[in-house]
Amino acid sequence: MRRGLRLTGIKSVVKKNGQRYLYRRVGGSLIPLPNLPENHPEFIAAYVEAGKVAPKGRATEGSIAALCAVYLASYEYRRMAESTRAVWRRTLSKISEQRGTGLVKDLRPDHLRKDIRALTPGAASNRIKAWRSILKFAVEESWITSDPSTGIRASRGEVTPHRQWSEDEISRFRSHWMKGTPERLAFEVIFWTGARCVDAVALGWQKVDPGGWLSYVQAKTKGPATCPIRTLPLWAASMTQDHSHLLDVLPSDRMLWIVISTGRARSVKGLSQWMSAIASEAGLPDDCTAHGLRKARAAALAIAGATASQIGAWTGHSSLSEIAHYTKQADQKGILGAKREQQSGNRIRKFPNQPE
Repeated sequence: MRRGLRLTGIKSVVKKNGQRYLYRRVGGSLIPLPNLPENHPEFIAAYVEAGKVAPKGRATEGSIAALCAVYLASYEYRRMAESTRAVWRRTLSKISEQRGTGLVKDLRPDHLRKDIRALTPGAASNRIKAWRSILKFAVEESWITSDPSTGIRASRGEVTPHRQWSEDEISRFRSHWMKGTPERLAFEVIFWTGARCVDAVALGWQKVDPGGWLSYVQAKTKGPATCPIRTLPLWAASMTQDHSHLLDVLPSDRMLWIVISTGRARSVKGLSQWMSAIASEAGLPDDCTAHGLRKARAAALAIAGATASQIGAWTGHSSLSEIAHYTKQADQKGILGAKREQQSGNRIRKFPNQPE
């Protein structure tokens, strides 16, 4: 055992298959823990996390509220991207608040249909995904023997996606927020890279290689994304003007590009809300969001004549269907008639202290 540390409330269960399972007892719930030695750093971290997600009061053992609490402490939940965990935590908190007193073993398909009936199509779809995850987990943990969510589908309807910015809106934003302002810098970085806010907050010279390419691993999908910073590839020559706008605002006195006044990186939520606010200050519609700039970049790449693979490599989308979704609003005439003039594009000096 370890010296000077005692973990209490740990329960060990050996099931019929011989597999050993460890839990931390929190109130009336058993929170699963990894099957590791008690002095292992990952075990201690999971033990501490289990204590943080204890349900308010005492959830009835076997209840939906107890299942939500256990799931939020599980490896299945913890392995998700941070941004995804935040969304799921909100969804499961609503399920726990609204349906938490019911027993998991009593759930039937008609209960789930009733739960999503009054929701919008988008919200209903997210709710069903959450139900499926926790009920699959419940089957695996022997809470129930069958999954009542099997075959349940949210009603079809129109889901309003993030709207792609128009060329006029992009021009109006640039006219309002001049070069040298943090607002303009954030706009140009997000628009050029097509990065989600969760990735944009960490972009900077530290991710640009000696050849001038920005590369990073996306927080949401764990997939790679790469785009040119210093020199344009030949096929992207028609995007020279946008490239010039980026190069005119990139800072040379710090590594990170998007920061607050103290020099620290902006938070993900803060950046998203700030981008919407400064777009409104520029007189643009309320639906001009940071994610709409991501769609605008994908469309601009299509108009420039980029292949599906080139668009996917730049924006980080991994499937053709995703790329089609983000480019369907692109100017079709522009796509069909895009010129591919062969030129090298703009160049920029390397970040200070980097070898030439």
